[in-house]
Amino acid sequence: MQLATAMNLRKAMDEEAKRERFASWYSTLPGIPAHEKEIIERSLKYNVWKELIKLIVVYMILSLVWFFGVGQYDPFESVTGYKLIGKKGVTAVVQEDGESLRLKDPNKGEHVSYTLAELGLDPVKYSYGSRFQTYWEKEENGKYQLLAVLPEKQVSKIEGLYYGVMGVGYFAILIGSLCAFFMRRKKYTGWFLPFYYRLEKFYSEYGVWQKYSVERGYDTVDAVIAYGNENPAYFVKEFSNVHLTKEEEKKKRSKLVMVWLTSIAVMAGIILVISLHVSITSEIERRQNEARTAAVLENLQDAIEEKTPGLGDESEYYNYADMIDRAKDTFPEEDVYYKLQTTEDYVTIIVTTKKKQNVCFDRYVPVQGSIGDADAEYKLEIAMVSDAMQPDDILHNYTGILSVK
Repeated sequence: MQLATAMNLRKAMDEEAKRERFASWYSTLPGIPAHEKEIIERSLKYNVWKELIKLIVVYMILSLVWFFGVGQYDPFESVTGYKLIGKKGVTAVVQEDGESLRLKDPNKGEHVSYTLAELGLDPVKYSYGSRFQTYWEKEENGKYQLLAVLPEKQVSKIEGLYYGVMGVGYFAILIGSLCAFFMRRKKYTGWFLPFYYRLEKFYSEYGVWQKYSVERGYDTVDAVIAYGNENPAYFVKEFSNVHLTKEEEKKKRSKLVMVWLTSIAVMAGIILVISLHVSITSEIERRQNEARTAAVLENLQDAIEEKTPGLGDESEYYNYADMIDRAKDTFPEEDVYYKLQTTEDYVTIIVTTKKKQNVCFDRYVPVQGSIGDADAEYKLEIAMVSDAMQPDDILHNYTGILSVK
């Protein structure tokens, strides 16, 4: 892909240099038509690199105007009366009674309960498991003040609409800038392609290729320039008589269309190959992860059934038995609900309890052996209380229960 891009860029640079070289030479010839001279001299003022820089600058300016204009609008303000973008968000979940919800209070650092009624929500409209997004503002004393509570689905719709409008705006600016760029390019350089077709015909019909051949280092433009320099006045007269027939123009257009269609087909083929590669790779990784998770789960089950001992207090590392012991010790004297997650790099055990006080997770990375090996040893990389996850997220989709004996 990078090689193709580099080749296309080099080809574009060569074409631009070819146009400028021919225009600089042809505009100085005596006796050329006045309208051709005017068009060509105007094209010499056009520089594609300056235009590209101008395109980028204009796009950046318009994007900044869009961002600091429409982008500063907060869509939540019309719904809640508060500007909520950038505020601290905390997820809340309706409990089994259907009249209360729990969330992690950012001031207390633990999960607390609120009734739907005291938050101004109608309990009749919601049921167990319904999710809300709460927004908190940090005051000068360092404490957080609850600003608003919105259903998660409503938040998703509002954010989707907002970011959709912003994305369409950026896309429209990009398309508009590109259209302006290509329209200006066609205005200043559109003459060259018909001229080049005439040059090719002249190059062939007048035998220019015999005297100034490719083998001697001449391309079509350089060969015609060399031929014209022999007798400029005679060349202008000869060249003015060279025009493409309707049939030749039709063939040239058909060839150009075929080039574009071929380019589009090649790009579509590349995208298809990349998509297939990503899909196949994803499926392979999914199956590998399932096998890896099954192996870890089997080892954890052996540890739960006390078939394998821990490494002992003298070791700084953990095996599967140590992971289970640590999970149980997180909430002593309670049944611990755990969720297992694995990747090729780490094992994560997320735990909570029916009391729904906190969600804790430990991430382990292997230091000896591979993930899933029975004798693998791990280092505890991360151990923390989760702010993002809710106890109900685990209780609704747990891997297993570590019961108190």
